[in-house]
Parts: sequence; structure tokens; C-alpha cells
Amino acid sequence: MDLKKKDLKVGIWGLGNEGFALYSYLSSKILLNNITPFTSNEQTLTIKTIHSTGKIEGTYQFSPTNEIRKILECDLIFITTLTTAYEEVASKIASFSIQNNIDLKQKIFVLFSGKLGGVLVFDKVFKSFGIETNVIETDALFACRKIDVDTVWIRGIKKWNLLISNKDTFKSAPDLHLYKVIKMIFDDIQLDVADNFIQRGLTDFGAMAHATICLINLANIDSKRDLLFYIDGITENTVRLIEKVYLEFEEVANRFSTHIVDPITLLDRYYGTSKDNLLVAIKNVPNYKHTKMPNSINNRMLYEDVLNTLYPLTLISKKIGIDLKVISSIVNIMSEILLLDLEKEGRTLEKMGINNFFIGGKV
Repeated sequence: MDLKKKDLKVGIWGLGNEGFALYSYLSSKILLNNITPFTSNEQTLTIKTIHSTGKIEGTYQFSPTNEIRKILECDLIFITTLTTAYEEVASKIASFSIQNNIDLKQKIFVLFSGKLGGVLVFDKVFKSFGIETNVIETDALFACRKIDVDTVWIRGIKKWNLLISNKDTFKSAPDLHLYKVIKMIFDDIQLDVADNFIQRGLTDFGAMAHATICLINLANIDSKRDLLFYIDGITENTVRLIEKVYLEFEEVANRFSTHIVDPITLLDRYYGTSKDNLLVAIKNVPNYKHTKMPNSINNRMLYEDVLNTLYPLTLISKKIGIDLKVISSIVNIMSEILLLDLEKEGRTLEKMGINNFFIGGKV
């Protein structure tokens, strides 16, 4: 694939908060008629115009489709669904392509917020259908939420993030053409290639903080108190736990010959903030000043981070002989509160296709 930005046909599978924000961002980067938004939501299918406010101000023509064939005509397809839906989405794409004789070999699928090993999950599903294609994982780049059915408020845009692909999952090859295509699209964001899927998946402040803050604020969440998540919901003790989670991330990363940047540096790279200490850094992230406390424990921040980062990390750590005391405690407590069947609902080594990767406790 050797395309210029103006020729690139882009699809977006999933039109929730992040999908709307991505559509708004891309609309200022490439030709509008080259973007195909895909959804099965009947209300969203009736929308003809979307609006964005905040970091991106604009109104854009909008022609969503529920036809898989149309989105598979695109060169670059972003997956902006919940990470818990990855297996289902990959299976739908794979089975449709086989039934309709569509070649995916030159396509690039971009997982927008892969969590830990998302690229492995997608790749395993494709390979189970005998399909070879290209999958790249990054983190969600926009802090955003819909404020109406056709309007998204983009509070923040990350200035930096990491990438990894299914072609170099365990040892990066930064010169892959896949990465050049992605960097061409996000030319105002610094996207570096991770050392491996571990570094990519654990370089995620949300995974360090979301479940920890929710655990400490369970009473506030159950009481539906009108509080700010990162302002009212954290104290020095909360930060101490977040730092412990980070240290356990780093311990596992070291065994994979990589490292995770500390949370203060990570927040500064994301959005710019104070570097005095982590408590001050969190409270000084501009868009964090607007993030509301969830009004239910059944929220995305808990489900995705527990099921698709923290839980699989505990499975990997056991294979390599590392005891993650804090993270394991968070996973166990939250799985009880949320009534989760971790083995069934969580991202297992089997689902990532790496259950036989570890031999004798070695990577």
C-alpha cells in the first residue's frame, strides 16, 4: 500500500464517543467522502450531520452505513468499539470476507485502545479463519464524550502514544510501512513504535488509575455523588496505590526487556502537566478537571481495564513467576463486586494465542 493522505479510504467501525471524535479529527485531515463510518445502531444511522466542540470545533456531513462490505472497501479501518467486543468484531469481519471473497491482505486494521494484547486477540481470530492481514494497536487518542446524539465534546487530544502491530508483536520493527501510514494520518501527534505488546499495552495511565480510583470511591459511586473523578476522587493514599500499580507494571515489563514510563512523565507526554508529584500532576491535567465520577460500578473504566489489562497481566505474571500483590487484589475485589467470570469474560492467554509462549517461567 503506497497511498497519499488524500487518496486514503478510511473506515471507522464503532460510533460511540471515540468514534465520533475520530471522525471529527479525520474530517479535517482527509477528504470527507473518503471516510466510511460503520454502525449497527439504528439511531446513529439516521444522523446526517455531526458536531464537535472543544479541542476540535466543526460540523461535518455524516453518512453512516451498516453494510460490512462498504467498510471493507476501505484501506485503513479503525476499530473504536469497546475492547470487550474485539473477538466478536474480528469474527464478523473475517467470516464476511471469506463468504464474499474479499481479500484483507493489504488492509490495515487499527485498534483504537487495544488494552493489553488487543492486537494478539484480533490477529488470533483472523488466523483462525486462515486470514493474513495487518493489525496495529494504539491507545485511544481523544478524551471525549457525546453530549447529544449528534455532538461530541473533545476535551483533550493526546500528544504522544505508542504503536505495535501483529507483524512485530514481541520485538518491534519500527521501519514497517504500516507505521508510516498511521503516522501520516496523525501527523500532529507523536506516535512511537513500542518495543513489544507489553510496553504498548501497559503504557496506559487509565489502566493504572481507573480501577484503583473506582475501588476507593465505591461508596461515592453507589451514592451517585456529583464529584469530579480526578479532582475529588483522589488523595495522597490513592496516588500511593496508583504508584504501586505502576511499579508492578514495570516489574513485568522488565522481564520482557522493556520498561514503562512513570505516570507523571506519561501524563506530561499525553497532555502536558505539572511534574511536582503525581497528585499535583493528575489534578493539573486540563481535561481531567471535567471528568465526572461514574454513577454506577457498571462502567467502561472498570470493565475494560479489569478484564482486558489487569486480569491478563496477572495471568502473564504467574507464568513468569512474578507475584502482583496490588493488581491481583484489585482484580479479585472488582471481579467480586462486578460479578465477573474472569475466565469467560476476561482476556485470557488462550484468547491472545500465547498460552504456550512461556516455557519454564521464561519469556
